[in-house]
Amino acid sequence: MQNAILIKGGAPKVGPRVEIARSFSFKLNLGNYQSADFFCSQKSECAAEDAEQASEALYAFCRKQVMKSVSDFQIELARKEAMQAQRRTA
Repeated sequence: MQNAILIKGGAPKVGPRVEIARSFSFKLNLGNYQSADFFCSQKSECAAEDAEQASEALYAFCRKQVMKSVSDFQIELARKEAMQAQRRTA
């Protein structure tokens, strides 16, 4: 019994749980009547008392993911435009 663990009071009480769903979307105007849409959605489950904090964290995560995708898209678009300009001048 040296390695036995004594738990008093039984299993810890679990309060009410809630599911949080947050999302973020961004529309990038490309000009010439074109646009690109970016979207991220995330869900999480947490204790009811942690809902506000969890919601804020999910929103921050979604926004960060979308803005990273927008940045990556713009870099790729600029690279393609530079290659096309280079071809025209060659």
